[in-house]
Amino acid sequence: MIFLNNKKKFSFFKGKSLTNQILIIITVIMLVPIVVLMYDIFYASRTDEVVFLDKEQRLEALVNSTNKAFLENLASLRTGPEDISSTMLKSEFARVVEPQVPANSGIRFGLYVPNMENITILGFLHNFRNLSQVEEAQREKNIFANTIPGLKAVEIGKVPLFRISGSWDDQVVEYISPVALKGKVVAVMWVEERLNPFFYQSNYFGKLLRYFTLGVLVLVMFGTLIIIKNLTSGVDRLKQGLLSMEEDIHHLLPEMSGELGQVARAVNRMAVGLSEKERVEDQLRQSEHLIALGRLATGVAHELRNPIAIIKTLVELMKQEYAQVSGIEGFTKAIEVQVDRQNMEIQELLDFGRPTKVSIKECSVNDLIKAVLSFSAAMLREQSIIVDLRLDNNLSKSLADTEKLKQVFVNIIVNAAEAMPAGGKLEIMTKQTDNLQVISFSDTGEGILAKDKLRIFDPFYTTKKTGTGLGLSISYQSIQLHGGTIDVESTQDKGTIFIINLPVIPQFCDRSDVHDTKNSGN
Repeated sequence: MIFLNNKKKFSFFKGKSLTNQILIIITVIMLVPIVVLMYDIFYASRTDEVVFLDKEQRLEALVNSTNKAFLENLASLRTGPEDISSTMLKSEFARVVEPQVPANSGIRFGLYVPNMENITILGFLHNFRNLSQVEEAQREKNIFANTIPGLKAVEIGKVPLFRISGSWDDQVVEYISPVALKGKVVAVMWVEERLNPFFYQSNYFGKLLRYFTLGVLVLVMFGTLIIIKNLTSGVDRLKQGLLSMEEDIHHLLPEMSGELGQVARAVNRMAVGLSEKERVEDQLRQSEHLIALGRLATGVAHELRNPIAIIKTLVELMKQEYAQVSGIEGFTKAIEVQVDRQNMEIQELLDFGRPTKVSIKECSVNDLIKAVLSFSAAMLREQSIIVDLRLDNNLSKSLADTEKLKQVFVNIIVNAAEAMPAGGKLEIMTKQTDNLQVISFSDTGEGILAKDKLRIFDPFYTTKKTGTGLGLSISYQSIQLHGGTIDVESTQDKGTIFIINLPVIPQFCDRSDVHDTKNSGN
């Protein structure tokens, strides 16, 4: 039963977050020395109270007995309070106290007469040598300066006072009592004793040590809490980053310092590796898909071309033999238009499905873009599309098939224009990094849905009402022929960016091993 209860407690503890677990542990650890320290502080203060209470009672008894004898002597003079002079007070005080001085070694007796700037001192707190008159006067002056606040307070309040005076390294306890004759304070008497230096110095340094220890504990606690906060915030950042990475493998963890930074960098390297693997697998699937569709498209195109050729021949014969028939020309014209349209579709299928000869020449990508814009400028102006050219003038010459690259640029520009029916901005930028040329086409159009972005390079896939869906597929193949890559980034209702990476000296792919060059039926 006890084991089950402990297990429940630990399960409750494990259910807490890392921050709460660490805070609970630190609180428990820090609570023990704090409690011990606070107990020591309060216990030491109670010990001090006992010591001072004992001294207060002893000095009070001594003052009361001395004060009683002093008042009896004054009463024997049979004079009123107004007739007693300071000389008489000092004389009677000396007569009462001097016999007590030898028996109370280390205790000093004093008498203060109101409105007088001097005092009478009998007895020593220390075993001094005999003092000269000058030294004795200076001694009384110093004692008077230290004691006068208490003397004035007792004179005015007419009640006894127990206090501690002196500096931290030389403390004196005093019991001050008024001397009242017929209700009038004629003098103030006090008795004082020096505290043992070991007591008050050890007490002073003990307090300093305790408060210093408490301060160190507080600082350590705050420092620990700051470290814990940094640690847990780093762990939280890692956790949030991993949750984001779970949804999108391309989302990398933020840069951090220390061991957590090493973990983050290791996870980022793993994520980059997985992303690259995913990209290669996607390219492989795309290539396999294109191979299968290419073979199918080539076979279908060959099978369609023969009957289309026959239809075209029959139309020519009809135009010759039935020229006299009224309205025949309109029918034959409509048939020819549809035949030509089908021929164009078949040619697109053949261009997609079979390898074509690559015409390699040295060219400038910037010049190719300008050439494409020269014959598409009218269309762009008509649709209120502003073209922002940011071409790198230091772009080096490259080896490429200029016609294929032009077709790629045309396809992307036309798609961008169709995505901005109400006008917009098309930014075309080129730059070169090492042996790679980067061409980007950025529009402010409708963007591409996430589900469509994954399939825009698939053959026959289109979101348009008209079109074969082969334009981007052929562009994808053309860029691959040059050993380059084409990628797309898009945000719904914000725009799309096509990014083409072309090597300056491309490694042209041989497509003869992936597509039939003849209508083999495969």
